[in-house]
Amino acid sequence: MYDKEKVYDEQISPLMAQILKICKENDVQMAMQFYLQDAEANVDGEPMYCTSFINNLKEEQIDYVATEAMRWGKSGKPFIMTATIRG
Repeated sequence: MYDKEKVYDEQISPLMAQILKICKENDVQMAMQFYLQDAEANVDGEPMYCTSFINNLKEEQIDYVATEAMRWGKSGKPFIMTATIRG
């Protein structure tokens, strides 16, 4: 079980507040994501992420870019193929 929510809340979040403030004041665009809990640790049964995103994209684009692209990479969701080759 992976659960780093407490570490984020107590140690990282205060630093993030400073980083976000500096980025906004200086128009620095950024994307940052933290993986906080695996599905087993989260009451919703889904992994927990904390994403911060500053960009000049339209709001409807941010969800895709910040969530899907950061979570799965630019290739999209992974897929698994299993094959048995007999010689």
